[in-house]
Amino acid sequence: MNLEQIQEKLINNLDFKKVTDILDKLDENYLKEDLINNIKGLIKMAYLSREMEDITFTSGHFIINRSYYEGEEVQYDLSFLLEVNSSLNYDLEKPFEIKNNNEKEQLLKKKLEELLLININADKEQNDNYIYEANIQRIERMIEILD
Repeated sequence: MNLEQIQEKLINNLDFKKVTDILDKLDENYLKEDLINNIKGLIKMAYLSREMEDITFTSGHFIINRSYYEGEEVQYDLSFLLEVNSSLNYDLEKPFEIKNNNEKEQLLKKKLEELLLININADKEQNDNYIYEANIQRIERMIEILD
């Protein structure tokens, strides 16, 4: 199906009488042609989208969804929506603590700490060995990253 056919079918299936009645009750005056042009643009955005997953676009009171099913079928859903929302944002008294419970990271940190101890002890036994000093610095940085 091409874009014009999709637009025609979706527009013909939409009950414009209900849409205009609702908009009139809200003192929002639209001409049917303006609504149709708005819808056509919305459908075109969904049609031209390169996403191979569900997409949603909104414009004014209209929303369009496009979905693919098993790579063989595409579905377009055009809806007229009115939304009434309430939202609230506030600062938390105490921010969430981000805990790192990842077992692999904990195991890695433990192994790095063991390696750090080995290098520290070896450095004490062999003074002036720059390899151990470099290893110690690298391991300390890795542990800091994991913390």
